[in-house]
Amino acid sequence: MKKILLIILTILGSLNCIGQSVRQMVIYRKGMEPFIIRMAEVDSIAVVDSVGDPYRAVDLGLSVKWAACNVGATKPEECGDYFAWGETATKETFTSENYVPQMNGTVNMMKTDIAGTEYDAAHAVWGLEWRMPTLAEVDELSTRCTWEATTVNGVKGLCITGPTGNSIFLPAAGQKRETVIELGTMGYYWTSTPSLEYSTAAMNLNFAGYDNHWSANRAYGFSIRAVKE
Repeated sequence: MKKILLIILTILGSLNCIGQSVRQMVIYRKGMEPFIIRMAEVDSIAVVDSVGDPYRAVDLGLSVKWAACNVGATKPEECGDYFAWGETATKETFTSENYVPQMNGTVNMMKTDIAGTEYDAAHAVWGLEWRMPTLAEVDELSTRCTWEATTVNGVKGLCITGPTGNSIFLPAAGQKRETVIELGTMGYYWTSTPSLEYSTAAMNLNFAGYDNHWSANRAYGFSIRAVKE
């Protein structure tokens, strides 16, 4: 697979606190501050294929960058983990009876968007700038991107291509309740936005249509595709 070198390395000399020359590596990253590493701390340098990086952020040309993989996955075609809305850990079954926010009394605290909060599974699992997408950010996928049903390594799903020409693949991971259902035929992806119509529901992207204004019971186990600024 084609490898793309995204960094330019420059070896520079600098002075340490006692005036001795110290060799250092300066990595220039597009749109970001240079990253400096002391050469004495470097054992080796390797260029790897970023497609296999689950934390790779894909620039589709939208207001946020989208992760290349589902939360819990290591490849774009892997389903990853399933989460109930507002829960930050996966589990074996997803029912109204074992919905944690309902059981511990925190469900009333999730009446507004949970992106980046303690109830955001993407932020809790991946950390840093990663979070669940809002409904508005998911809407961009339908209004500004092209969608194409495709298969990647035997896994059915949707290829979503943005204005930049870059793409992400959403596997048809189905949903999980007592067991996984609709695997290979449907995909359900939580947004961080609660339903304004039903207090027990939240908004999601699903393969039934691309307008994305779909709500579902928060207790269901859906996939999560993270975003970052």
